[in-house]
Amino acid sequence: MNPVNTFGRISAAFSAPPGGEATGAALADGRAPTASALAHHAPAGPAVRRRARLARVPALAAAALLALGAAAAGAGCGAPEGGAAVSPTLSRSPAAQAELHRILTRFANGARAERIALEPELVAFRERYPGDDLVRVADAHLAWIALERGDVRRAAALSAEIEARGRGATGATEDIARVLRGAALRRAGKPKPAFGVLRPLVSKVIDAYVRSLLNEEVTAAAMEAGAWTQALELMGVWLREAGDDERAAVRAQIGALLRKVPIDHLVAALRAGQAGGEVVDPEVDLRSLVAERLAIVARERRDVALAKELLDRAGPLLGRQGDAVFEIASGAGTARVEPPTVGLLISTRTPESRRRGVEIAAGVAHGLGLLRPGSDARLVSRDVGAEGSVDEALSSLTAEGAAVLIAGSSREQATEAARFARTNAIPVLLVHPPEPAALDGAFVFVVGDEPARSIEVLAAALAERGARPVALVGGGAGQQGAGAPAGGAQAGAAGSAPGAAGSAPGAAAGPPGAAEGGFALALPCDGSFDPRALRTLGIRGLILAGDAPCAEQALRAAPRAATIALGFEAAISPPPGSLVATAGLFPFAAAPAGAPRPPAADAPGATPDAPGASAALSAWLANHPGPPGFWAALGRDAGVLAWAGVQKLPKTGTEDPAEVKARRLAAASAVSRASVALWTTSTTGFGGKRVLPREVGYREIGKAR
Repeated sequence: MNPVNTFGRISAAFSAPPGGEATGAALADGRAPTASALAHHAPAGPAVRRRARLARVPALAAAALLALGAAAAGAGCGAPEGGAAVSPTLSRSPAAQAELHRILTRFANGARAERIALEPELVAFRERYPGDDLVRVADAHLAWIALERGDVRRAAALSAEIEARGRGATGATEDIARVLRGAALRRAGKPKPAFGVLRPLVSKVIDAYVRSLLNEEVTAAAMEAGAWTQALELMGVWLREAGDDERAAVRAQIGALLRKVPIDHLVAALRAGQAGGEVVDPEVDLRSLVAERLAIVARERRDVALAKELLDRAGPLLGRQGDAVFEIASGAGTARVEPPTVGLLISTRTPESRRRGVEIAAGVAHGLGLLRPGSDARLVSRDVGAEGSVDEALSSLTAEGAAVLIAGSSREQATEAARFARTNAIPVLLVHPPEPAALDGAFVFVVGDEPARSIEVLAAALAERGARPVALVGGGAGQQGAGAPAGGAQAGAAGSAPGAAGSAPGAAAGPPGAAEGGFALALPCDGSFDPRALRTLGIRGLILAGDAPCAEQALRAAPRAATIALGFEAAISPPPGSLVATAGLFPFAAAPAGAPRPPAADAPGATPDAPGASAALSAWLANHPGPPGFWAALGRDAGVLAWAGVQKLPKTGTEDPAEVKARRLAAASAVSRASVALWTTSTTGFGGKRVLPREVGYREIGKAR
């Protein structure tokens, strides 16, 4: 089947009255819709009233006779206000008809759990009226319940039995049985036979709740069978026949399915849809969802040709994505490399991300030497605000010529940035580790570390000194809960860099408080601390894992006899006798005990601002009011490594795709092999790996004399 012609027929049908062809097809089959169906039953509101005009006179007469019979039996055909109508059912027993109608009305308007809960009532109905023709209707809905429970074999068996008892008859009960048989086949892993059963029923089923199941199942069967053209056709029918109350959910389901359709089929659908003519309400127009999916593809791939075609063929349907697609189509999003440019992504979505972002930006600028006269480095930056997209922001940085990117102040952002690095083949230095599964590919480099690692080291150190029980303040304590080690991890656990906690002097080797069940108390930084909470529990060790204001507040409430331990982010002056987490030269109050000194200022690979702890701090303090915090130190290291990646690239810019690719690859190689003096680790680079090795230890602050 030609995909263009098929989608053209779909588009032409968009303006047809919803459900009109369903009744017409039913009448052509010789089935007379009931008066209730003609008067009330509809997939999508007012258009349903047109169905009556499609019926032939004999059909209308038959429907009227059925209505009179139902009225004489005393069974109402309407649904509760706002609910779905159910076709009337006829029986020799008015009581049986009325009882089953009440059950089916609740079934039609119920969710999955509510439908399953009706099983005892349907079983009781069968037992009460064993010889009534309506038992087949009850059995059909019992088969549906079996399907909802996941009992595919029982659903298929009941459906086949109902069809066999009908002896080839046509009607609402047989429709339900066939829909359920097809659904059972699909869910049993047989999409092609399922499609064969379900496809002839499309737009021929009167009851809306049955039609909803049919459209979902037949579309899924076409998708699973790889029948992309038919799947797109059926998505259009499904969307058009959806009721007003379910259309939003159906659009979401179709949007998810479109992500699995090959792009060339979507493009063909877009072209045929435009050729099909009339534009209708986007809410019932499949083209709006196709255009939305293609817009995402164009943005992800930076596909200028696709963006231009989208604007030409589906501009009014792009909605909020129109501006982004226009930028790509106009060439504003074209990737290029300018000498020597580094891109920085920060976030201001939360107070924590704003604080980290400010520190990281200051550290990156320092590492690139931007504050020194004569610096050749060029830094471009973007902020991911409340509604910003990481992908869009990073794409914008590449459009400005960045050959190396720095991003990831949180796990979530780092994971998205790692995905961008792999997709676009551009080196990205992550200041925070991403999800473990994202640590893949030659362009993903992890500079940072989990702040929780310092908590683990300090907890074990306090335990060694007998400072128990231990309380944790900040560092996600409100989410951890008492009795669990911070971060839910252990020092030296899977995912840690080689030479992690425990290998440096003062480093902890064991899990924090594992034998004792973790921390005795975990307090978040979102309120004032009651000193009595710490004293009542007899707290002897206190880990300050929050930022400076949080740490200062906790320090004021700390018991006098408690040993204080400062995590990476607690940027305050440590009191005498306290423990301080260390990593490389950080923190800068003094060099960590036993830490190896970095290269001298004139050694190969050294940078002017970091010959040693004292000189590094002096260089920083020349432009800043206080020592660098943990995120500033990580940002500085990322800046130094990024500079190593871009400084030897050609001094002219380029937009040539092949040359852009080659320069990004060269930058990634240079970052991987760089050997420079770093602040947060005693190593001098990645050493050909993708995660920066780091030893996390601690030192004790000398007591006052």
